[in-house]
Amino acid sequence: MAKHLKYLIVLSALLQNLLLAQIKVTSLPQNTNGIFDPVFFDRNEYRNVELLNSGWQVFSENDVEKKITVSIPAIFEGEESLAFEKKIKFTGQQIQNSQLVLGFLGLNYSAEISINGYNIYKHSGGSYPFEVPLPKDILKENSTLTVKVSSKLNSENSIPSTQRFLFSSLSGGIFRNVYIKTVPPLHITSNSYTYSFDQVFTKASINFKIGIENSAFQKSSQISQSKEIIVRINLIPNGLETVQAKGDFVQTISAEDNEANLRLELINPQLWSPQAPKFYLCEVSLISNGEVIDKSVKQISFYQIKKDENNFLLNGIPFILQGTTYLLDESSLRRTNAYDKIKDDLTLIKNTGFNSVRFSKSYPNPYAVKLCQELGLFALIELPFNSVPEDLLVQNDFQLHTVQLLKSAVSNYSDYGNTIIIGAGSSFLPNSEITQNFLSRVSGSIKEKGFFTYVSFVGIQTTPIKEIDFYGIELYSPLIANVKEELQKGIDALGKNSIFVSEVTYPNYKGSQSGYLTKYSSDAQAKYFSELIDLTRGLKISGFFINTLLDYKGEFASLYGSYSENGFYKFGILDYAHNLNSIGYKVIAAKLSNDAKVTIPIGTRKDDNPIIFIFLALFLFIVMAVLINTKKKFREDCTRALLRPYNFFADVRDHRIMSGIHTAVLLLIQAGSASLLITILLFYYRTNILLEKFVIAIGHHSLLKLISYLAWNLQSCFVFLFALFILKFVLIAAVIKFASFFIKTRVEFTSILYTVVWSFLPLILLLPVELILFKLLTNGTYETVIFIFLILYFLWILQRILKGIYVVFDVRPLMVYLYSFAAIVLVVGGILLKYQLTSSTYYYIVNSIKQYNSMIF
Repeated sequence: MAKHLKYLIVLSALLQNLLLAQIKVTSLPQNTNGIFDPVFFDRNEYRNVELLNSGWQVFSENDVEKKITVSIPAIFEGEESLAFEKKIKFTGQQIQNSQLVLGFLGLNYSAEISINGYNIYKHSGGSYPFEVPLPKDILKENSTLTVKVSSKLNSENSIPSTQRFLFSSLSGGIFRNVYIKTVPPLHITSNSYTYSFDQVFTKASINFKIGIENSAFQKSSQISQSKEIIVRINLIPNGLETVQAKGDFVQTISAEDNEANLRLELINPQLWSPQAPKFYLCEVSLISNGEVIDKSVKQISFYQIKKDENNFLLNGIPFILQGTTYLLDESSLRRTNAYDKIKDDLTLIKNTGFNSVRFSKSYPNPYAVKLCQELGLFALIELPFNSVPEDLLVQNDFQLHTVQLLKSAVSNYSDYGNTIIIGAGSSFLPNSEITQNFLSRVSGSIKEKGFFTYVSFVGIQTTPIKEIDFYGIELYSPLIANVKEELQKGIDALGKNSIFVSEVTYPNYKGSQSGYLTKYSSDAQAKYFSELIDLTRGLKISGFFINTLLDYKGEFASLYGSYSENGFYKFGILDYAHNLNSIGYKVIAAKLSNDAKVTIPIGTRKDDNPIIFIFLALFLFIVMAVLINTKKKFREDCTRALLRPYNFFADVRDHRIMSGIHTAVLLLIQAGSASLLITILLFYYRTNILLEKFVIAIGHHSLLKLISYLAWNLQSCFVFLFALFILKFVLIAAVIKFASFFIKTRVEFTSILYTVVWSFLPLILLLPVELILFKLLTNGTYETVIFIFLILYFLWILQRILKGIYVVFDVRPLMVYLYSFAAIVLVVGGILLKYQLTSSTYYYIVNSIKQYNSMIF
């Protein structure tokens, strides 16, 4: 017994070492300038901020002794959760005479944070920035910070969910900076505000809510701890040192948490706009006994978004959102740090002529929000909320979680800039009562912040929703004429000032083809976007967002986004090399800036019709024809198996002479026919969004990667399926052999295999159809008829298999049909139940069908 226990311990240790060997932790490039932007980090002479970049140790809870030293930012792969640990030294003065605040600019996905073994905060999920005050009573001069990060998502509670369509990639870990902020005991915790203008924009009235905390306040003390301080607010135009507006307000601090509601008037405010991105530095200071004890600085811009009966107005002037989506996988950066990359990308977006950026399906880096304000870009920030089924939206717990998440994200992002519009998510079902009630509740929770709100739908929304200002529609390269018709419906129902194209996608699979007649080329993409921009301007709706200016790396392989080894989706006007001389970029830049029109060559049409389909079908058909015409026995067997299957299977049962060579050749030809059929269907539907969402609904990303690879690689697809169908014939025979153990009749495995192979004989008859199948599918007229035909055809093959079983085993047909039907229902039902319980697959499939029916084509 002791010997066995020893072996078990050794085996356990080996397994743990193997697990740790599979964990890959990667440190990302750091910004070498440290606190490069004092306003961004809110650092000044009264507040100190220290980045916690180096000296972190990462380990798995399965083996806390084996630790890896890394620097932050850092990501990990191969494990759902890891612990990040760092030793931090504080001085006694810091602990006793200051308030220490731990800040995270972004981690993925959820985290449990502890100091010296005490849990102090649980981050429920989301890579938005947040701060955590450190309790003084558990701090030591030599403290240990532990952050247990989990990247695990699920299908029901996490935002985003496991089922993500066209999301950018993001690995687990602490992928943005972590810092310690040292502030005085009496300090500013928040600075929120709303403002209004007079009719001619000569005066702005600003209502501030300043959060003030006194960490030295003792609740148990019987002595009055009230004290008076002055809250000073200075508004300084950017680039100047002169204070344009100033206010001193006396406040009584009588509790640990206090809120000061203050009002300040700004005469002749400098208005922010994309053409003139003016902003102010808002300095809020706390003054006690004539001395400044704390100061917080943030950027504030003043502008007015308004909708009249016909127009969307910015500062009283008609305005249109001309934007692009921006999806950046910060965890994939290896040569440049995130700050430099974001600055370069947003500067390029601005220089192209865009005035807005939609941070689609992700939480943006807070530095991007600050840059948008400085560059003159509206930042559309939304929850990474995409294609969520109504069955989840109706749940009260889910609604409460979403409301809390949105409020936290908005509160934290507004500290970095206020030129933002807030979104509740994307790919919602239009005109759904459940969806409308959900969106009204969620968006209403942040309306008091003063931000406008938007929602993105997969179809056109025609019913007004309370608390929603803008209604977006997502377009996946539909006909422009159909887009115009649907947009007009939205305009008639909601008004042109409320409708915008939230996302228009035209894939660029083929690159430059010297003409726009080649579908899905960069030339065709440029022409499509150009026509779409003209349409939105002609209809005078609120705006459009192109998806996307820059290629991005996806979370996992995609059908619609095309398969690539590096994981990039082929949607961008500019590829990874950022060639500004490409036809697509020049067309869009000229269109946005109203410059001289760039001519797009017509070229020649190049349709997809791979010749390999015809060659394979002809080859298999010729081989079959030669065998039938040269081998009399083979011809007779085929005729009997097809026209008189009962008699043929009876011969198999009675061990009549059957050629094993003929059967083997027939198996190969049938496997080739079935493989070619599936290859054609996969290739035709390789860009089908519904198929991709069906696979995503299952929740296995590896399955989607396999299907995407096969659909976009014809030769590999055929070879893989050919081997798979050969294995399938053998596997079906093995299953039948196993089931036969429950009856008295014994049949040899070779006879069962012969029965299975000859049951699939109708696959040979599909070869002439496969010669023209792709052409028939691309015609578009016969698609439904073809699928009905194939379903009935394979039901016929199933019936032949069942007939072969009851003839070969000499049992009653009713029992074979009954048990086979029960087995199929049990297997299929069991699989669906399993995935419904683990991944809510049924909910997502139903939602995908509803979405597909709502889309514009």
